[in-house]
Amino acid sequence: MTRFLPRVSALLLLLAVGACATGPIPGGVPSPEEIPDLEQSLSEAPGERTTILRLGAAYLEGDRPADALALLEGPSADDDVALFLKAGALEALEEWERARTAYDRVRAESDRSDLVTASTERAAWVRRQQLRSDVAMSLDREAELADQAPDGASVAVFPFVWEGAETEFTPLSRALAEMLVTDLGQVEGIQVLERLRIQMLLDEIALSDADRVDPATAVRSGRILGAGRIVQGRMGGGEELISVLAGLVDATDETSVAEVDDGDAVAAFFDLQARIALGILQEMGIQVSDEDRERILLPPTTSLEALLLWGRALEAQDDGDFAGAAALFQAAAAEDPEFQDAADRAVESEQLERQAAVNPRTFGSGVVGGLPDDPLGSRADPDRVRIAYQPIEGLIPGPDVRDPGPELLGNEGIGSGTTLLDIILRLPR
Repeated sequence: MTRFLPRVSALLLLLAVGACATGPIPGGVPSPEEIPDLEQSLSEAPGERTTILRLGAAYLEGDRPADALALLEGPSADDDVALFLKAGALEALEEWERARTAYDRVRAESDRSDLVTASTERAAWVRRQQLRSDVAMSLDREAELADQAPDGASVAVFPFVWEGAETEFTPLSRALAEMLVTDLGQVEGIQVLERLRIQMLLDEIALSDADRVDPATAVRSGRILGAGRIVQGRMGGGEELISVLAGLVDATDETSVAEVDDGDAVAAFFDLQARIALGILQEMGIQVSDEDRERILLPPTTSLEALLLWGRALEAQDDGDFAGAAALFQAAAAEDPEFQDAADRAVESEQLERQAAVNPRTFGSGVVGGLPDDPLGSRADPDRVRIAYQPIEGLIPGPDVRDPGPELLGNEGIGSGTTLLDIILRLPR
């Protein structure tokens, strides 16, 4: 059984953010060798933000996520950069739910667009790891789950097995399953498991095509997933006629199988898919409202070519080929500009591709090289910024020294005299 043991470094997180001009870690990312000095600095000035961030980043670089987490959960817990680093530490500790929560907080609370973007993308990646971990844990508990009655309102839709000779239509099998997930999920009273979770289970237990249409396998999978009913089936035929046999299996009894058998020409596939969805709902004893029926009869696209590309993209995404999936989703959206789901998934796949590449072994020195050594840049003249370190009382003119004349003329200075305000723009390096 596959296990994922991530090592999340501060450089990994910075790669996720991007080497922005100001950099989320003041002074750049320190090396693990700097940890003793940083710990000493923190002991001398407890609560100092820059030291906390740098030490937390160094702990991550040194593969010490537990130490990073303990540090970042302290007084700096509400700092957006600290929270972002904390999420990385939680990733390394495989605390997926807490990591997602931390990324979601950054996304909701931070004013930094780079952190918001990175947290959004990273949360999506963590969610996939969480699903995979959940599936693996459920498999470990299979014997225990076998004695528990699954939720009768939950439905799992397996990818259909293509048995036709014309393989160019094979992508319709995965497309049909995803369309059924969408259609059934719109009906009140039904909880449909997402296709990704089901695909991860199928990958874990390495089912053959024959197993995937076996009611006994459906019962086993349903109990592992907590689904009371499983939709599985097969497709075949060619351009003249596409045939679909969908089975609805009760996860509590493998002998209880209801079937929906239908077929139509490829050109009428969208009508065929809608009939299959409505037939499954009828077998489930669900009364479909007029509004639900209208939604089911409205396909995400009316282009068969776009749907075939979409089905291929779903398969590529399931296989972890996010770059290939993005290209195929983009092609589907280009084929039908009204196919919004394809456009959305193209963006999602591009983001997943970026996050999949976030790996300590792939970093270059340029990531840190783009970060400043100090927030104002090395070319800032200290005399020009000395005013920033004066007590605020010394900067505000009181009533005994304020002269309204210069203010009216537009040349009022800071304090009791005329002052030039230098605006320092940090130049790219």
